[in-house]
Amino acid sequence: MEHDPELDKVFESVADYFGLLAEPARLKILHCLCDGERSVADVVSQSGLSQTNTSRHLNMLYRAGIVGRRKDGSMVFYRLIDPNFPSICRTVCIQIASGSALNLPSKPSKASLKKVGRALEIASE
Repeated sequence: MEHDPELDKVFESVADYFGLLAEPARLKILHCLCDGERSVADVVSQSGLSQTNTSRHLNMLYRAGIVGRRKDGSMVFYRLIDPNFPSICRTVCIQIASGSALNLPSKPSKASLKKVGRALEIASE
């Protein structure tokens, strides 16, 4: 097989995308946005993250095109705009729940995976 520089670019983009999803704080934030638009304050409250940390991660996700934002006065609202996120996350959760994923150091409970799965189903509707 011949080396393909275009394929290298695709793999780099895929790695960048998965890199964004490789941070638990960003996954918490995205989970909060699965069922609709939320203010930054709501995301902070639901995720348990600090205001500063939440804002930093939301800005990264915004610049990457995974979330959209709008301002209403002094309030900033975010929403999930990447249509691929719910299905990718649901696929990974199913793999982990079924036990067919890699041996992970700490596996979440099946109940918590089901909760994430339900939220992702709502987001993909």
